[in-house]
Amino acid sequence: MTIATVSSARDLSRVDELPVELIDDLPNATDGEANTSRNGLGDSFDRIQAGIQGWLRHWEPQRLPAFTAVRDEMPESDRGRSALRAAPTHADGAVRVTASLYDPPNRDGSPLNWSRNWASVAVLPPARDAGRLYYRFRVSSRLVLDGQASMSLVSTSVNFGIVADAAKASPFQTAGFATPIARPLVGVQAREDQDASASQVFEGSIAVRQGDTPAMAFVIGTDLLFDNGWVRVHEGSSTWIGPSEPGASGTVEFRYAPAAMLRLLGRLDEPHTVA
Repeated sequence: MTIATVSSARDLSRVDELPVELIDDLPNATDGEANTSRNGLGDSFDRIQAGIQGWLRHWEPQRLPAFTAVRDEMPESDRGRSALRAAPTHADGAVRVTASLYDPPNRDGSPLNWSRNWASVAVLPPARDAGRLYYRFRVSSRLVLDGQASMSLVSTSVNFGIVADAAKASPFQTAGFATPIARPLVGVQAREDQDASASQVFEGSIAVRQGDTPAMAFVIGTDLLFDNGWVRVHEGSSTWIGPSEPGASGTVEFRYAPAAMLRLLGRLDEPHTVA
């Protein structure tokens, strides 16, 4: 028995043949009603364009839970309660600190050191499709200081980690988490009317599978080192996480991009050719 093969090539030769008789019989410009219009051209691209533009502009906000105090290192002279104090935290992505410190000139020993940090973890909605999770946030810090001391250095830091599925891994145990993603203010000296601030935006992405539940972890740290004198950390001193645009703190922004869309976008610049 012989099996006939069917060619996959498409015969487009007839497209080049003009239907002369059909074209010749078309009505001329003066035939018919002047205001007639033709229907059935199909939907325009405007709706698709508007939908894509709206999607590109939209980021979903994710509220950060209140930060929880973790590390609390202090000199032995503090006797159980750190002189580097923090106000009660709220779901606004911020840690606020104050301090009033004195080190007499006749004290012997190394400089006094305080080191505190606070942690928060946010669990995002599950991914509806396989693809990538894109995220962005702003890290900001401000220190309002005053003092006179032989040495006075105040620093802030933020560690960050993210996992594709919180059911399989912890964002606190990701590679590189121990290294701060940002050190907004480093070694700020406590002197008269010192008011220092810094801010930086971070963006990134991670691959996700359908049904994955991503999670983000943040750790805010504040360190104070001083010797021989006095230092005050005034109200208004804080470090916070917020959206990419300056404004209210307490949220990070995210969006999912399905794998099918990413494949399409990766081919948009490929020219169309006729076989």
